[in-house]
Amino acid sequence: MWLILSEKKASIGKYRYLLIGFAIFDMFYSTVELFVPVAIHGTGAAFVIYLADGPFFGTGHLGQLAVSIRCGCISLSYGILIIHFIYRYFVLFNTHIIEAMLRPSGLFGLFIFFICHGIAWSTVCEMFLYGDQEVFDYIYEGFKRDYNVDSHDLSMLMALFFDASPEIKRRSWMGILILTGISTYAVSLYIILGWKIMKKLADNPGVSKTTQKLHRQLFKALAVQTFIPICISFSPCMMAWYGPVLGLDLGMWNNYLGVIALSAFPVLDPLAIIILLPNYRNKLIGVVKKPIKYLNSGTSAVQPTGDSSGAATQLY
Repeated sequence: MWLILSEKKASIGKYRYLLIGFAIFDMFYSTVELFVPVAIHGTGAAFVIYLADGPFFGTGHLGQLAVSIRCGCISLSYGILIIHFIYRYFVLFNTHIIEAMLRPSGLFGLFIFFICHGIAWSTVCEMFLYGDQEVFDYIYEGFKRDYNVDSHDLSMLMALFFDASPEIKRRSWMGILILTGISTYAVSLYIILGWKIMKKLADNPGVSKTTQKLHRQLFKALAVQTFIPICISFSPCMMAWYGPVLGLDLGMWNNYLGVIALSAFPVLDPLAIIILLPNYRNKLIGVVKKPIKYLNSGTSAVQPTGDSSGAATQLY
């Protein structure tokens, strides 16, 4: 946020407001993780995500609700990336819509669209993936063996695909398939809009070379930001959900493959912007090299290098 607000040479125009929104979401995501630390376990035909510690530990259904909200952050990360893709798409195809998006009513609509992703995901978790006595009994021995804890005392979400009553199997499959649908919709939208943006950038003679280069820099950053959740959100979720279906007893390995990956999103996400946009990268390198001089002067430590970083053209 400091780089976005203090670096005036990065001619990204009002797009900085969306970047600030991204930064706020990353901080919110990290805060939720601090208060709701979760662990993932796969045993037999069951997938389980449970509350491992924190202020909500041992609070029963309140803890389960906290886990649902924590899981909803995955969908929120999808939603905010979709907004960025839509924004970059209309910057190239219809700037009049961009003007409407940046009005108070447009920003409020984007916020509602963003929040609906988290609400939908958390609601599915609460309606279909809640734990009950049958599931607690099913995973009891595995949890006692691996963690020396009583599964009946934990707040959790679960999916039990086989070896269960028809009701448990029905809601487990429904919940996981709905979440899979939300994830697939988001990734598909990234691919479709990304392909259209790349095609437009490759053939857009009406735009100056400087602006074209800045468009490409921003799209590269967005592409990396998209690659990050696909690798550390989408893929671990698919593995944790469908591992039990395929007979893969990942057990505690889900914590290494899934929990750590999901927790890495808030730190990897802003790094894409900092590293791929020259002005932000050069400024940060300047602060690292000469922190005392920079803090005393209160001015930019390094002038951007190359014509692309010194672009004067304002960009939506």
